[in-house]
Amino acid sequence: MTFRANSIPNFRVHILMPAVADQQKTQVRQEARTIFPPGPTRWSRLRAGKLFAVDTPEGLQRNADLYGDTLSFPTPYGYRQFQFNHPDDIHDLLVTDAAHHSRGIVLRRARGILGDGLLTSEDPIHLRQRRLAQPAFHRQRLATYGDHIVRITREMLGQWASSACIEAHEQMVALTLRITSRCLLGTDVQPDIQTFVDSMKTFNDYLPYALLPFAPTLEKLPIGPMPGMKRALAALDNLIYGIIRERNAQPDAEDHDDLLAMLMSATDDDGPMNDRQVRDEALTILMAGHETTASALTFALWLIAKHPEIQQRMCDEITAAIGPAPPTAADYPRLKYITQVFAESMRLYPPAWVSARTAIESYTTRTGQFIPKGSALVCAPIVVHRDPRFYPDPTRFDPERFTDEAKAARPKFAYFPFGGGQRQCIGEGFAWMEAVLAISTVLQTCRLSLPLDCPEDLELLPRFTIRPKHPVPICIELRERFA
Repeated sequence: MTFRANSIPNFRVHILMPAVADQQKTQVRQEARTIFPPGPTRWSRLRAGKLFAVDTPEGLQRNADLYGDTLSFPTPYGYRQFQFNHPDDIHDLLVTDAAHHSRGIVLRRARGILGDGLLTSEDPIHLRQRRLAQPAFHRQRLATYGDHIVRITREMLGQWASSACIEAHEQMVALTLRITSRCLLGTDVQPDIQTFVDSMKTFNDYLPYALLPFAPTLEKLPIGPMPGMKRALAALDNLIYGIIRERNAQPDAEDHDDLLAMLMSATDDDGPMNDRQVRDEALTILMAGHETTASALTFALWLIAKHPEIQQRMCDEITAAIGPAPPTAADYPRLKYITQVFAESMRLYPPAWVSARTAIESYTTRTGQFIPKGSALVCAPIVVHRDPRFYPDPTRFDPERFTDEAKAARPKFAYFPFGGGQRQCIGEGFAWMEAVLAISTVLQTCRLSLPLDCPEDLELLPRFTIRPKHPVPICIELRERFA
């Protein structure tokens, strides 16, 4: 790492801030003695046009193929980036060494959008907010959400009844927005879905700018996605604060049994949350919660349509476990094969495709690797999930990889679509149940297939989450008249 403070004459550094200067000199000396793991050089990245580029799944996979389980390289922004590709090292990154890290740069910059919600906040705010929100995701509470998931999915299917083909991602975005808002915020945002869709597109367009070292300055200028981002934020604030005001005005607010009610009534030694804190958490849950699950469901439906033999086995399980009645939360534990199918879909296409941390201090890992302060630390589920050491023939879609026996034979962090450690997604249990019940409800009513001109694989668009780059058409055939 090159310290820009070195351009200041040494006598000034020692006079004005001797402790800081000594720390920097010590780190520089340590880095000079350190042998870092190999990785792409500045020149190789410059020749490939990747020097300033945002990481992509292809780039991360190429790094792993060329340099193995651990690699590093200097960035043009003055810090070193490490990439970890082995489950043991990923466990250290997300769990063992978590105290040495803060959020990665993208989520730190996302605070301008989401505020200090669970996704972006640092401790002690993060620990407090997570503790206050956790009861909304307890198993007993999740059971109360099942009826909403199935009802809203059936309403969507009622609209499919007159269609021969649907665009899966568009439909799944609308579905998960409605489910998330109804279950966790006690309201249905159906009239405002387009506002959320447009806002998410604007925020995704902002991603390449977020990684630039002068992004905070760019955010103040009327260029690129910045004007649209401000308009999107204003529209979202209007919606979320409107929901909060409506809830405050209801005399029977204590009768609500959802995350929003918990946030608004929660209190601890620091007192209750103010409206801004409630807004940050509500917006985080709504935006992050629907975006990831919408992408996961889109990829799952596409894979199910592509593999009719797997689809038939899923339908057989639904018939045996549920029969013709709509599924309920009580049925979820019995739908084991459908859960395996969804797990395998997220192996191939994990919506949260990369996890990043920033070293807030220099430290040495379990394996003896020195990590300089300020380093970017990256691990990518989309790389590890396709590692042939843990998943033979890794591009093949095979739900049998997620039997209890198969899972027990792999290291824990060979599969981590929801992250890990104290930052593991708080809504993981909700997402699993939502997906399994929604898929089961769809397959009770529809037979899915792909158009004849469908590509062999989906081109990916890596942004805050990974999503299909192009529309995903799926043909539907009603199994019986929907009622």
